[in-house]
Amino acid sequence: MVGLFKRKLIPYEMKRLGIYLKQLREEANFSIREAAKKSGISPSYLFKIESGKSFSTLSIHSIIKLSQTYNIPITALLKEAGFLKDDEYNLPEFSQYLLAKYNLTPQAIQDMEIAKEIVEKKYKQ
Repeated sequence: MVGLFKRKLIPYEMKRLGIYLKQLREEANFSIREAAKKSGISPSYLFKIESGKSFSTLSIHSIIKLSQTYNIPITALLKEAGFLKDDEYNLPEFSQYLLAKYNLTPQAIQDMEIAKEIVEKKYKQ
């Protein structure tokens, strides 16, 4: 899986990922320095990621760190960037819907994602 992010990525996907990460950072009220410190990446590198200019250097390790920093599942980050597609049984872009409709915090969205998974498992046929 590490190889997935070591290859050169499509700039459009990276731009989408960067915009989403910046939105998460701003919703968490983190400056770029605070977010970089919490995630263990340099502020300049985080700026490059948010600008979509890190397409040749982004690793799965950085994605994991950012996912943990913003309390967002990795799959949500990858779906937002267009790397993963929703399958027909998932609610389409559930976390993005919650964010747009209710302006929830990243932690609230994560809690809703967990609740959704519990309901899906309970009622799976």
